[in-house]
Formats: sequence, C-alpha cells, structure tokens
Amino acid sequence: MDIKKDKFNKIAFDFKRDKIKWISIGLWASLFIAVIVLFSVFWTTKNVIWTQEDSFSNSTTGLAEDQISYGGIAKSYGGIAIYPMAMTIGMLVAILFSLYKFWKKGLDVIHLSIGIAICIPISLMGASFFGKLNAQSPGVNAGGVGFWGLFAFWEPGMAIHGGVYGGLLAGIILFYFVGRKTKTSMLVYADAIVPNILLGQAIGRWGNFFNHEVMGAPVAVTYHGGGWNLGSNGVDWTNVHDYYSWLPKWIGRNLMVRADSSQTINGITFNKGDLVQLSPIFLYESLSLLAAWLIITFIIPNITKWISKKPWKVESGKYNYKLSFSIKQWFMPWIKSTDEVQSSRDIWNLAYFRNIDEKAKEQYLISLELDRKKYLKPKEINKANKLNDYISTKAGVECFAYFFAWNFVRFFLELSRPDDHLFVMYDKPLSLSLILISAFIGLIGMVASQYWLPSLIRKNGYLYEKEYFSLN
Repeated sequence: MDIKKDKFNKIAFDFKRDKIKWISIGLWASLFIAVIVLFSVFWTTKNVIWTQEDSFSNSTTGLAEDQISYGGIAKSYGGIAIYPMAMTIGMLVAILFSLYKFWKKGLDVIHLSIGIAICIPISLMGASFFGKLNAQSPGVNAGGVGFWGLFAFWEPGMAIHGGVYGGLLAGIILFYFVGRKTKTSMLVYADAIVPNILLGQAIGRWGNFFNHEVMGAPVAVTYHGGGWNLGSNGVDWTNVHDYYSWLPKWIGRNLMVRADSSQTINGITFNKGDLVQLSPIFLYESLSLLAAWLIITFIIPNITKWISKKPWKVESGKYNYKLSFSIKQWFMPWIKSTDEVQSSRDIWNLAYFRNIDEKAKEQYLISLELDRKKYLKPKEINKANKLNDYISTKAGVECFAYFFAWNFVRFFLELSRPDDHLFVMYDKPLSLSLILISAFIGLIGMVASQYWLPSLIRKNGYLYEKEYFSLN
C-alpha cells in the first residue's frame, strides 16, 4: 500500500469538500503577507522626520486669527468654532448609526444610552490626556499643565488614540455586565458600536482642516521669497502655484504655510519667507476612514452570505425570494417582506440568524445526557447551532476590522506627520510601532473571531452572530 499516495488523495478530497475553507485560509494568509510587506516598504522609504512648529509659522501673514491667511478659511464663523462643532456632528452621526445597528440586531437602545453617558466622557478625557502629554516637548505638557490638567478636554490638544482606547476600556467593562444580564455577547455590542467611530473620525477631520491641523510633509514651494505676502491684507494669489490643482482652491490654499527657516524636508528645499504647501493628510484620512466604514458596514457582514449556500435554494419552495425587492429594501430598510415576496435579508433572518433548529436542539440534548462534560464545551455548542452549515460573519469581526482599518490608514499617514503631531509625541519609531501593533491586533482579532472564538466562548441561550438555542 502506497501511504504517500493515500495521504495525497485524502488531502485532495478534503480540499474539494472544504474548498471555501481553504480559499479563505489562502486569502487571509495573502492579506497578512501583503500588510507586512507594505508596512516594511513604506516605513523604510516614506518616513519623513520633521517638526512643524520649528519649520513654519501658524499663518501666512503672521496674524493667527486672520481669515484671509489661508484663502478665506477661519477657525470660527459667527462665534461658532468649527472644530468642536465637527466633533459634535461626528459623534451624533456615529450614535445615529449605532442606534440603527441596535435596532437591526434587536438590542435594547437603553443600553446604548447608558454606554453613551459613560463612554463618551471617558473617551474625551483619554483623548485629552494623550493629546496634551509631552505636547510641547519631551517632558513638557501642553501649556505646561500638571497631571490633572491633562484631562481638561475642553482645552486644545486631543489625540484620537487616547479617546478610542479610553472609551473602549469603559465599554468593555460596561457591556460585559450588560451582556451577562441580557445574555448577549459583548462582541455583539462591539460590532454595533465600534465601527461607527470611523464616521465620527471622518467628519471630525474636517474640524482639523478649519483649525489648520493634520497636515503632512511639504510637497512643493508655491512661491519663492516674500512677494506673496500682503501683510494684513492676506496673500497675493496671482503668481502662487498650487501643487494640488485638482483640489478646490479653498482647500489647496488652506494647505499653505510660511517657512520660518531654510531647510529641506521630504526632498523639498525652501528658504525663510517662502510659501510652502503641505500634504492634505486630513483629507486622505477622512476619505479613507469613510471607505473603511462602508466596507465594514456593508461588505464584511454580507460577504459570507454571498459565498454561502442560499436558504431559498436549500429549502426550495419555502421562501419567495425576489432580487428586485431585496434591492428596494436595501435603500428603504423599513419595508417588510410579505408571504408573497421576500428579501434576502429577511429570508436569512428567518432561516438562520433568528431561527432555532429544534431538531438539532433535540439531538444536542440527547448527546448532552450521554456526555455532559463534552457537549457543554463551546465547540460542541457552536457545532449544534450551525443550521444547514450556512456560512456567516461571526460576532466580533466588524469590531476588530475597525481597529485594523483605522490603524492601517493611520500608519501610512503617520509617516508624513511631524514629530510634534504624532500619536506619541517626538518619538516616531514608538508611535509607528504602537500603531502597527494595533493594526495586527485588529487583523488577528478578525481571524480569531471568525474561526477560533466560536469554539472557545459560545454559551447556550446567548446571542452572538445568531441566536443560540437555550436549554430551558
């Protein structure tokens, strides 16, 4: 008997049977390799070391509050500061979509209200702490404040990483206890809330734009010498070259600063008094995070359903699936299916997400009587709740996808940020390393949530990606 040939045939058979599984493993492995290569290449080739405050003045005319300084862009209009307004709008939009996700998952919105009341203040204090810590120089906090002054979130100086991780810590503690009471996995709450932070960040970056913040390394000298400077009358834009001609003028001009010294940064040589244009990384981050939110919200939860067996084909004749109605309901989610016409969303809910397989439950109870120790393990509980072996995106994947996407974007933009505007001020290697670790935690968390955690932390009667049957 040829043992090697027999093993090869077994592998071939398993591959044919578990084709989707092996393809998934290949795709995940490719993603890990691609991320490692991208991070390595960009870190070694695109990293720019510079400080903004030592290189450029706060306004082109020297008048910090002059509205003409940046092409008509001011920090406030009619007494309303744009930065806090953008932050507030961003938080409200994130809350609204979290409400929608709570409704979609059948969760109690009262618990979201409690989470907002607790997590947002802690998040603001965390953002303030990391934003002001060592902000002026190593060992010198913003404004020279002491320890308690680091938590003054109403004062300038905020860091998004501190806000996210502060709110996350509070959320983990809160929803751990809420989940025990409601028999809902903490990961379900995380999936409903955390990805929507991307919307708040994407909108909030425009507040940075009006504050003339979150700019990258220089990309061009738009005017040599001081002939562009009209003093209190602003800038003579007649002969000023705009490197970003594809952007609206009000954006491109807001990226320009006056050089306070002669030096070379990012391969761009300029002299004192030159008008220099910086990279609009606030815009890149805003658009990238919006794209990430769209992928996490609309593609990741559905991609498994696209490749899985379809309930209306497995149980032919039981459901009246209509593609046109599914598309209509996607744009108008309040429309409900009827017995005559049903959407893919409602069919999936009926057939899998909100369906309890009574036959599987009966079989599980019999097995439990025979070997209680074995069948109370999460792996067996998960296996017993696999209705028709449908494939679904597991609880926790969307939450961890947020941490991967956000830090993935932030890593590439951090390479261009000045040392006095980093996650960890004046220590770019440490800042990049922490962001890199956060990105890989997110990526590993996605894989773990999809493939490992279902066999480690499942309980009877709890809500995960679907309802797990109760033994009562």
